[in-house]
Amino acid sequence: MGIFDTIRDNVTARQVAEYYGLQVNRNGMACCPFHNDRHPSMKLDKRFHCFGCQADGDAVDYVGRLLGLGAKEAACKIAYDFHLDFDIWKKESKQERYARIRHEKEKEHEQNVRRAYAEELRQFRLKLTGFFHTLHNWEFEYSPTKEQWDTEVIDERYTIAINYKDRLEDYMDILDFGEDDEIYELYKHREEIISKYEREITKAEQRTIG
Repeated sequence: MGIFDTIRDNVTARQVAEYYGLQVNRNGMACCPFHNDRHPSMKLDKRFHCFGCQADGDAVDYVGRLLGLGAKEAACKIAYDFHLDFDIWKKESKQERYARIRHEKEKEHEQNVRRAYAEELRQFRLKLTGFFHTLHNWEFEYSPTKEQWDTEVIDERYTIAINYKDRLEDYMDILDFGEDDEIYELYKHREEIISKYEREITKAEQRTIG
């Protein structure tokens, strides 16, 4: 078995990241070491992906980027540090070459899919943030006076803010700190969620203006 196969089968990106000093929380999130990251934006498991700077890859990619090494050098360092046995001098056969090329193409496709998914999540998060800021402003700007409470004349924008703002915070917490399956479940319903909030905010604005 070659060195890259050996590493892929035995070492995850999270393992090497923690070995080389990265603090990863229980949700598999960490502050990205590849940009000025103040809040955890990198997700680590078998692979790593930063939702901030879009750094992405496997254990070898992580070590190569972290230490400024080429792929073979990074792989050798991982193998040495994790005490993995491999045949570094083995000549690559024709079948192995085809398998390696196929794997690289599959890896590139997977990275493209991950980048597209990450970008859609980023856009979804931006939409939710916009809605939250609108509702947050409404909560304070249209907060009823004592007289309005007594007469039950309450601006609908305040009501919308109170009813929907907390749920938006829950959604954003899931995107920031949730498990992969929680994030994906929310992602599947993103269009429905966006449409709902756009509709409710627009209706409240129109009825108030009218």
